[in-house]
Amino acid sequence: MSEKDSATAPTERLPAGGAGGPGGVGSELRGRFRYRLLKRLGRGSFGSVYLARCVDHDGRRDDSPPERVALKILRTSKGPAVDMLRRELAALLAIQNDRIPHVFDWSFESEHAFVAMQYFPAGSLRELMGHEGPVAEAVVWRMLEDVLSAFDVAHRAAVLHLDIKPANVLLDDAGGFVLTDFGVAQYSRMHRGLLPFSVGTRGYQAPEQKGERFEEYDLRTDLFGVGATAWALATGIHLADREDLLRPGDGEWIYGLPPLSEYRIRCSRELEDTVMSMLHIDPERRPGGVAEVGARLRAVRSGAPLALERATTPPRSPASDGEVEALIASLVDPLLIAICRQPSFRRHCLRFDDGDVLCAEGEHSYYAFLLLRGTVVVERHGREVTRVTGEGSFLGEVATLMSLPRTATLRAAGAAWAVVLNAAELERFVTSNPAMGLRVIRSLARRLSKQPPSDKGRE
Repeated sequence: MSEKDSATAPTERLPAGGAGGPGGVGSELRGRFRYRLLKRLGRGSFGSVYLARCVDHDGRRDDSPPERVALKILRTSKGPAVDMLRRELAALLAIQNDRIPHVFDWSFESEHAFVAMQYFPAGSLRELMGHEGPVAEAVVWRMLEDVLSAFDVAHRAAVLHLDIKPANVLLDDAGGFVLTDFGVAQYSRMHRGLLPFSVGTRGYQAPEQKGERFEEYDLRTDLFGVGATAWALATGIHLADREDLLRPGDGEWIYGLPPLSEYRIRCSRELEDTVMSMLHIDPERRPGGVAEVGARLRAVRSGAPLALERATTPPRSPASDGEVEALIASLVDPLLIAICRQPSFRRHCLRFDDGDVLCAEGEHSYYAFLLLRGTVVVERHGREVTRVTGEGSFLGEVATLMSLPRTATLRAAGAAWAVVLNAAELERFVTSNPAMGLRVIRSLARRLSKQPPSDKGRE
């Protein structure tokens, strides 16, 4: 929660139950602790956000909120607004991270429901853009790194934010950034979600959000919002005020916004490539998850952008239709046959020749493999650990879902065929095919049960 602090702001008395909240400045609310309202920071359609003082603050208690907190207060304790506040609270509690505001207290029992959370006096990106215009490139990189860190945790918990914009990215007191306002957050792969309408802010919505194609919402929907926010920060243009820049999703356009370099005088190729990769109109062409963009950031920071290749492109080119047909004809499992026959799924079937490395120990690559035919050798520290043979075996899914470096090298022993999926594709695959989702769980359970205690949880 943001806005500049002013402990000496004049008292702002507002009618109880009005747009200002429960009596306005000077009023007191009670949860586990008591809070006195000092200053209204902002107002929305369902209520207001206040700077408040924790009356019961006690620095000797570990559970005590700080003296200054931000209070998000609703005008009522009933109706859809409360559902949104509960959803935000649930998301914040599920994804605690330094790049997401901490929650200290809440109450849904009194006349005015509220949540007390961390206060950020430096304001938001929206205010920064209003004061400074286009910022230094280093600031854009830092914003991307911090916001993606928040999303890494959120997406692991299957929480989609769906309303990324400059006003929802706050500035901390150390030159970093914090992602806030999970009020419209939904769980990934809910075909219509928890809200009966499209969410997001004009100018920053992904094409699938604008078209209310709920079934397409996934990790990549949030990545579009991150890209649009980075584009706005880099150019100083608030996209909600320049909808003429947005490109329709039903035309010949590749990206949802013009190339970054057309609106930023000095723009490195690395920044433009990173931002525009998230702005593909077609979700299938965006990075498959936060980890892929994170790999790009690490490569740029290390001065070795070519190291991106294994993280951002499949390890082999798709096979021809004839080869895939012959592969499907050789399969035994009816479930795999049915899945592989889906036209949209064929491009994920790739062939690996003898000795080909699917992924290497220690690298940051984020693809999972579903073995269809052949044998894959698993190596650690240059030594063979095991061999995986037979159709329907999953490999590499832990690193893909958890954004972890590879803990093993996977190498084809003879010709091998596998379905290759990035994080978003893997999530869609297991949720659209529940029987395969159960196989993933059982595969992980078997693998963990065979590992020594020190290696459990590793891939």
